[in-house]
Amino acid sequence: MPRLVIVEPAYASTVGHHGEVNRPLLAALGAAGWSAELWTDLALEGEPGRPAGGRGVLSGCGYGDPQQWRELGGALVLARRLEEQLALAAGAGRTAGSEPVAAWLAHSLLPFQLLGLARHLSRAPTAAVLLSLMFAPGETLQGPAGDAQAAATARVALAALARACSQQGHRLTLAFPSRQQEALYAPLLAATGLASAGVHPAVVGAGATPPAPPAEAPPLVLLHWGDQKEGKGRGEALTVLQALLAEGVPAPLQGWGWLFQQHSATALPEPERALLAQAEAAGLGLVRLEGEVESAAMAGWLARCPIALLAYDPQRYAERSSGMLWQWAASRAALQRPLAAVGHGSGWLAAEAQALGLGWHSPEGGSWLEAIAAAAAALPAHTPLSPYGNQVLGEGFGGWCARQLANQA
Repeated sequence: MPRLVIVEPAYASTVGHHGEVNRPLLAALGAAGWSAELWTDLALEGEPGRPAGGRGVLSGCGYGDPQQWRELGGALVLARRLEEQLALAAGAGRTAGSEPVAAWLAHSLLPFQLLGLARHLSRAPTAAVLLSLMFAPGETLQGPAGDAQAAATARVALAALARACSQQGHRLTLAFPSRQQEALYAPLLAATGLASAGVHPAVVGAGATPPAPPAEAPPLVLLHWGDQKEGKGRGEALTVLQALLAEGVPAPLQGWGWLFQQHSATALPEPERALLAQAEAAGLGLVRLEGEVESAAMAGWLARCPIALLAYDPQRYAERSSGMLWQWAASRAALQRPLAAVGHGSGWLAAEAQALGLGWHSPEGGSWLEAIAAAAAALPAHTPLSPYGNQVLGEGFGGWCARQLANQA
């Protein structure tokens, strides 16, 4: 079986999107005949829920402190570190008698990590290289989007990638998770002589096949799912619970429940835990989930949610994608169930949801609870996806990757 390596230097714990992306990806690649390895941070070795096929061979190359990699000087230091660790891991494989790596795959790299991989590829044997550029070129993971220094680092990384592939004869496929990301990278691709393979299926959720919710199960409003990163709508979700306690349940939402999932390395602040406990005791139908939820179970919960509150900060998420949108929408769309999202009136999520063909509702001067009630009252019998929505959500990312790699053979 040909050997493939997924490069995941930021995968250091079960918190975040990495597990949801890589488990089905490894399964799809294995089914397609690849001997797939997942190279992660060493810290993941201590996590009981780490995926099979994972190898902790990297350290200190994760997302870390943006101030260390936002500018080119710091990015070069970290890129060299990643380059050295990739070379050591590849060398250990050769010493153990493994076949050379026939394909490299990455989907969650920041520019400094892409630069480190490019530097390694400049000395690696000829291989297929399949990359998804998830982060916008000006991403810093903090503050507003479109940072000029971060974008300059992204251009250097792409130039290094183009040079490495040309020099070593690597077969490169470069694709994007959304139309917006592809458009943001277009000037950099033109400047570095690289080409886009277009938009690929969503890295999470796409091709989901959840079971139909039991007939007696009440519909849920998805209030929150994930960690405690700033700007991901947790405060707005808690505001909705406060409004429900103070004002009661609006008529369009009578009989509905409310879903709040949290998975983080740290506990929620005490006032937030107290509010959640109060909402549970009030009989509002609040469902609380804590810790990592396995993919199939997650799809089942999301399939019960006709409405999702995705009140992500439109400044932080002006150019930043959200796997939560894709996972929720794919789970509902797979069952041909109606769905509508509630969030701010601008930013990536609002644009992407509408491009997918989903309903999008904003408070427009009212409260978040009022906006959710309005979305419930206007929920259609069916929400057909747009052609772009079918492209992004219809096929699994792993199957798409396997096809691309077969085409490169």
